[in-house]
Amino acid sequence: MDIYDLINQKGGVGKTASAISLGGAMADAGERVLLVDLDPQGHLTDALGVPESPDDATLSQAILGEWEGHPRELVVAYRERLHVLPTSLDMFLLDRGLYMSQGREHRLARVLQRLEDDYDVCLIDCPPSLGATTDAALVAARSREGHRGGLIVPVEAEDSSIRALRLLLRQIGTLSQVMGVDIDVLGLVPSRFDVRDGAMVTSVLESFRALGAPPVIAEIRKRKEVREAWREKVPVTEYAPDSEVAGWFRDLAKAVRG
Repeated sequence: MDIYDLINQKGGVGKTASAISLGGAMADAGERVLLVDLDPQGHLTDALGVPESPDDATLSQAILGEWEGHPRELVVAYRERLHVLPTSLDMFLLDRGLYMSQGREHRLARVLQRLEDDYDVCLIDCPPSLGATTDAALVAARSREGHRGGLIVPVEAEDSSIRALRLLLRQIGTLSQVMGVDIDVLGLVPSRFDVRDGAMVTSVLESFRALGAPPVIAEIRKRKEVREAWREKVPVTEYAPDSEVAGWFRDLAKAVRG
């Protein structure tokens, strides 16, 4: 199973919507996809109409070693090839629990390893923060022998996104060095922007490109189908399969999977 993070500590950048529709595009291509809602706010779980995990068996408990069942028991089959590992109320406590745990950076990876043979791809919707939970997600998406992985970074075409991106890249570099792991940033995905905003959007996109690395691997522009699909609790690739935006997510899937 290849593991990819949808990650940005800046909220409101289209991270969850991108995770859902990218997963939908990959599932449409025949891959077995697992979406992991690691965000305590639970936007992915709610957006797909999936129930949260019950209080006595949650992903947070599995990560902290407080629940010893198989993580397969936590997974919800949303579609035949698109499954969800939902959030739970106690996800807000995960950061604190991880800080008090040994080997905290590898705990999520160990849970997902038990699902290795069930899926081809895992997409993690990361929390909008730079805490211990995000560190665990970064390590889970590291490069491993025989498996691909990496980070997909949705960004807004705004000046504030440039500073947020620099902070994220700094954290990735520090963690990679300290842990001795390779964490690849596959690329940026500017999302929810409108080309009618003109020079500001163009200048910010050029600033992203001027950073040198990571590259811009897709541009998801503002389209009503994204909002409508969210309201209907389905990926945009299912809601409007022939739309322009669905095509952008299929192209993103191809860019990620090669």
